[in-house]
Amino acid sequence: MMVRRLLFTGGRDWPSTRHGWSVMYWGIRARTDPWSDAGIVVVHGDADGADQMVKYIAGRMGWATEPYPASRFPSPRARNQRMVDLGADECVACATSWASGTGMCARMARRAGIVVTDLGVDTRIEVRPSFV
Repeated sequence: MMVRRLLFTGGRDWPSTRHGWSVMYWGIRARTDPWSDAGIVVVHGDADGADQMVKYIAGRMGWATEPYPASRFPSPRARNQRMVDLGADECVACATSWASGTGMCARMARRAGIVVTDLGVDTRIEVRPSFV
């Protein structure tokens, strides 16, 4: 069986309300429908917030998860780079701020040639906010 890797990056402050769960479920399900015949591994940072939601959803859907907790890495940049370097078929980003670890991971994934879908704010480098 073919295994597809989905890199998930999400903010600790992603809403845990019903809306947050609905967006998470819709986003992950919508992105993986074409992969229905494949085994799916969801790669995530194992942080509070969105990562815990995706871990729960992946478990409910019978998908494997591959957590990368911050305690194993010297910095957020190192953790994000490791998850990107391992490769993925797609990346789903749930950022509430462009200037965040989630945004950084999404931009790293784009530079690595991984297709990124933003479910939160737009994380592309081209839309960088101007800081006055």
